[in-house]
Amino acid sequence: MNGNDKLKSYIENGNYRWQITKNSRMVKFRHHDQAEWLLLIADLLRSGFSLRHAVEFSGTILKRHQLIFHKINIAMGEGKTFADCLKPYIKPNLYYQLLLAERHGSLEECLQEVGKLMVLQEKQRQKLMTLLQYPLILIFLLVGLMVALKFFVFPELSQWQGGNHESSENYYLLEMFAYFGGSFFVLGCLTVLRWVRLNQLQKINALCSLPIIGKCYRLYYGYYVVTNLAMMIRHGLTIKEICSIIEENQKQSFLSLLGKITKDAVNQGQKLETIFHDVHFLPDELRIIVEKGSTLSNLGQDLTALANILFQRLTKRIERLLMLIQPVVFGVIALVIIGLYLRLLLPIYDSMQGVI
Repeated sequence: MNGNDKLKSYIENGNYRWQITKNSRMVKFRHHDQAEWLLLIADLLRSGFSLRHAVEFSGTILKRHQLIFHKINIAMGEGKTFADCLKPYIKPNLYYQLLLAERHGSLEECLQEVGKLMVLQEKQRQKLMTLLQYPLILIFLLVGLMVALKFFVFPELSQWQGGNHESSENYYLLEMFAYFGGSFFVLGCLTVLRWVRLNQLQKINALCSLPIIGKCYRLYYGYYVVTNLAMMIRHGLTIKEICSIIEENQKQSFLSLLGKITKDAVNQGQKLETIFHDVHFLPDELRIIVEKGSTLSNLGQDLTALANILFQRLTKRIERLLMLIQPVVFGVIALVIIGLYLRLLLPIYDSMQGVI
C-alpha cells in the first residue's frame, strides 16, 4: 500500500475528525481559516477551475489543512455534494446556504458572499479583542486593589471604629449578594427553559428584539435572506418556487420555517409584501421592491443591490457598537473606583467628626 492509499484508508476509516495532529499540535479548521479558504475557492472557480480541482489545489496554498481538503475531495469523488462534504466543519446556516446555492444558484457567488461576511466577522472579533485589552488590564488591577483593601485596609479601619460595624456590614453585603444572586439565577433558568422551547424563527425574532444589539441581528438575518433570494431569483426561480425549495431542503433551519409560512400565506391569497412586513427581521426595502412588481431579472438586480446596502449597514452598525465598548467599560470602572474611595474615606470622615 503506497502513501496515498494509506492516507485514503486512514480518512475513510473515520480516524480523522474535526482536528488533526501535526508536529504534536492540534490543527483546527477555525472560522478565519474557513473564510480564507471559501474566498480562495470562489477565486479559483472564477478563474476556470473545476470544483474538485479547486479543492485539491487549495491544499497546496493552505498546507496546514491539507488533510481536510483531501478528505473533502475523496467525498466529492464518491458523489457527495460540496455542502455535504463541508457539513462536519461549518455551522448549519452556512451548510444550508451552500447546499441551496449548489443546487439552485451560483456556488461561486455564494462562496464570495459568505467569505466576505466571515472575513468581516473575524475582523470585528479581532477589533473587539483589541478594544478590550486595556480595559481588562484595568479591571484586573482594580480587582487586585479591591482585594488588598478588603484584607489589609478595611480591617484596620474596622478596628479603629469598633469590630461590630464590620461584622454587621459584612452580613448586610452577604445578604444583598444572596438576594441578587438568587434572583439572577432563577431569572436565568427561566430564560433558558423558555429559550429551548422556541423554534428557530422565534429565537431569531427574540434576538432581533434585544436592546442595543438587536439591530445588528436584524441587519444580519435580513442580509442573509435577501442574499439567498437575489441569488435564486437571478437564476430564474419565482418566490413561490424558492419557498418550496427552501422548505424541502432546509428542514432544520429558520429559512425552512420562513418558507413554509410564506408559501402557506400565498396559497391563502395574502400578498407577499404583507407577509414580509410581518416578519420582524426583514428590511422594509424588501417589501417596497416586491410591491413594484418588476420582472425576475430586474427583481434579482434590485435584491442584489439591497443585499450590498444591508451589508454596508451591518458593517457600520457593528463599528458603532464597538466604539461604545471602551467608554462604557471605563465608565463602569470609574464608578467602582468612586465607590471604593467612598468606602475608604467615609469611615475616616465619620471618625474625624467624632474627634472634632
